[in-house]
Amino acid sequence: MILPSLLHQDLRYGWVSGSNVRGTRDILVSSFGTIWLCTWTCLCLNIPTQHVRDRRHRWLLHKFRWQLFAIFFPEVLVATAAEQWLSARQSARAFARLGYPQWTIRHAFFADMGGIVVAPPDFPPFPVDSQQLAYLVENGYLELPDISTDDIRSLNKADGLARLVTLAQMAWYCLSCTARGVSGLAFCSLEVTTLAYILCTVHTFFFWYYKPLDPEAQRVFALNTGMVEICERSGRVGRDHLHTYTHTPLDFVKPLPDPKSLITPFWFGLGAVLRPWATPRRRLKGKLRSPAKTMANSRILPQDGVSTPLMVYTLVFQIVYFALHVCFSWISSFPSNVEWYLWIASNATDFGLIATYVLAIPLGTYFAPFLGRWLFDMEATHLLQVATALPGWAKLLIHGPFVLGYVVARAAVLVESVMSLRAAADSVYQDVSWTSFLPHV
Repeated sequence: MILPSLLHQDLRYGWVSGSNVRGTRDILVSSFGTIWLCTWTCLCLNIPTQHVRDRRHRWLLHKFRWQLFAIFFPEVLVATAAEQWLSARQSARAFARLGYPQWTIRHAFFADMGGIVVAPPDFPPFPVDSQQLAYLVENGYLELPDISTDDIRSLNKADGLARLVTLAQMAWYCLSCTARGVSGLAFCSLEVTTLAYILCTVHTFFFWYYKPLDPEAQRVFALNTGMVEICERSGRVGRDHLHTYTHTPLDFVKPLPDPKSLITPFWFGLGAVLRPWATPRRRLKGKLRSPAKTMANSRILPQDGVSTPLMVYTLVFQIVYFALHVCFSWISSFPSNVEWYLWIASNATDFGLIATYVLAIPLGTYFAPFLGRWLFDMEATHLLQVATALPGWAKLLIHGPFVLGYVVARAAVLVESVMSLRAAADSVYQDVSWTSFLPHV
């Protein structure tokens, strides 16, 4: 195998001062600053629980956890945002068919993030997503909430300045890297990693453009019909159903996960590892289950299913994301051949694990009826129905190696991005001669 020529260039070891050249500190500050901006400002999280909203430090800790997720799984965040965007678009079309063209994508995002809470006369209040809201409105259980676009904008805690600063920084960073490439100067692997985060952030900004950023208030609307009656009219035994739902009593409105979804199995596998023995919610006073108070950021189920174009887009994006790491490794500086091989192997491992999930879900769904009857004597139409019925130890045994392998491989890439600066090619520290670069433009 032919190794990159940069591996055989003269290396400069240790910390490089930036007095007359681009020093180590300049590279670290520029790259880390860009990564921090990308992974913080791109997050449009669903409304958290009340105990998180009550304390500023809890909210910051909550968002910081998700920033860590964006650092380790940026491509997963893009796919999650894409399916949320598709769900919001489908919701806007559904309400238009019901005769409510004033319901926009922005309204749908606000509902899907837990912004609308319904209060039945015989049951504790709980949030509804846009599809469940459409079901209530269509059947006359609730009038369409009177929420204007300006009302939703007023709940948005950000005025766009943070994103504008991030976009400016991303544009400057990309321009600088382009100038280095045109000038024949080397990159360090940290800059390649930063470019990958920029790629993900641009896509996340697009898909979450209409999603409110960090709203903390929920709007509560009273139902004019009790939940027992709503369940009975839907063909379910009212009070019996109120003991068997998973999230809220309106779970029956949501469809089964689409086999074309690339995100649902990931979230299930991650949850199986982090909470393998999670138990259902306790009943209230021994009678009723306590419904969820918020919408999980990982719970996305487009009502009309995942479209084929979006599925293809998600697949292509995953390929481009990992190909960027591999292709740029040929013009990047690595201290040794071993570290270059480690970089390639780590990215190939992450891509291979994602590809395995992508192939396993449609195949598993095809065999789900057989697996359900064979393992649990149940009728199943989706692989996740069978997977949910597995005991905690089995979930951990199946998904644990995938999640652990993915995290270890990603950690290896992130660590190598920084460690490679201990010995980099001399041209990594050369500044771009803009007077020579501009004529190329």
